Amino acid sequence: MNINGYPNGTRGDLKITGNGQSGGGVFRHVKIMGDAVINSDTECEMFKCLGNSHLKGSLRADSASCNGTLRVAGSASGGSFRAQGELQIGGDLSAQSLSISGVLSVDGRVAAEKAKITGELRANADCQMEELFVRGMVDVNGMLNAEQADFKLHGHSRLRELVGSQITVKKGGGMSLIGKLFMGSDGSLTAETIEGDTVVLEYTKAAVVRGRSVIIGPGCSIGLVEYKDELKQDPEAVVSQSAKIEW
Repeated sequence: MNINGYPNGTRGDLKITGNGQSGGGVFRHVKIMGDAVINSDTECEMFKCLGNSHLKGSLRADSASCNGTLRVAGSASGGSFRAQGELQIGGDLSAQSLSISGVLSVDGRVAAEKAKITGELRANADCQMEELFVRGMVDVNGMLNAEQADFKLHGHSRLRELVGSQITVKKGGGMSLIGKLFMGSDGSLTAETIEGDTVVLEYTKAAVVRGRSVIIGPGCSIGLVEYKDELKQDPEAVVSQSAKIEW
């Protein structure tokens, strides 16, 4: 069996320094320092990019890291994905862990066990996580489902539906680096529906909020709150209607 010309299934390495191209394939390590174009699907144990990379197929990597910009025309999957800069995925993104400092943009679905976003999360379809921590903003054109979802928002965030066990949405404070990036835009969230066991909201506008224990904090405007155990409402918050229900 040959893999990219290497006998007995041995994976070779791909290294691009400066400006270069590759036809893609199966590798052990892929290391890019500069600007690179990979013209087809790529599978590797480790993908590392320092600079700008454009992958015209899909990417499968046990671990992938980027300091700069990585654009994947197809889907991306694997173990861990780390990026400082911008990670663009044209299809679905599936990983055990995501750590993004910058912008994560996905045209398809996002699935991860744990995701930490410092910057922006943009997705055109549903997102599924066990744990999600956001320091920045989100724009999700679908449902975001996370067992634990913790948002400290800078700038205006938007999603259709937020579902989880423990949901916390607060405005990011102070003049951190992320705050400076979104200067002039206060942290806030707009959603159609938010549903969880424990829901704590600040500066959120939603049509419906459901939960066992619900805290509606300052800056909120909610159409309907349905709760099982308790509802706490800040004097500055607006709730048009609330009802205690049996689950």
